[in-house]
Amino acid sequence: MLKKISRFLGLPFGAIKPFPEASEVFLENIEEHSNLLFPVCSVDLSSVNRRWKGHIHLLQFNEDPYNTETAKFFNSYCKDNTIGFQVVNGKYKFLTDFRYFDLSPEWEEWFVLTKETYTISKNNYKTKKKKYWMNFIVPGGEPRWEQEDETPLDPEGNRMTFIAQYSSGKICSDNCEKEIYLFYSDKHKLAVQIYQTS
Repeated sequence: MLKKISRFLGLPFGAIKPFPEASEVFLENIEEHSNLLFPVCSVDLSSVNRRWKGHIHLLQFNEDPYNTETAKFFNSYCKDNTIGFQVVNGKYKFLTDFRYFDLSPEWEEWFVLTKETYTISKNNYKTKKKKYWMNFIVPGGEPRWEQEDETPLDPEGNRMTFIAQYSSGKICSDNCEKEIYLFYSDKHKLAVQIYQTS
């Protein structure tokens, strides 16, 4: 399974690790991170650029798009449709307050469904090695934007490197399907995910 995914991506064997554990992804507050953010895969950064070290992670997430109260926790890399992380020794530190993910009562059922169906997919992979053909794109290619180009800029104003993209519906049957795009700045050790819907 892993070998097939890596070949599909055009990356070396072992470059992609599906469904890593939260302790491999998050630097601190692991339980709080893992209650809100669900790791889909880890990418060995040296497979993208030989000079880069460590890992970057693609996450499933489902914040409430209708809860305007969370805007008080927005910043340049955590805002509508966007979340960002400082990358420290290959692990993530969320760049704003976890109240960014506060849910209105109307959205709670969708978030629960995201978490439940993600857990089913992860368990299926771990126990049955069920195949998940996620829509990753090899770095150096171009993201398939559902809307306009939203490539994030690093703190110096440079376009960040596109890493991967996947369709959330391949993992979560939550009626909240989205295309999730992962970008990285090695200079600033910054990872940013953006999602779009059709």
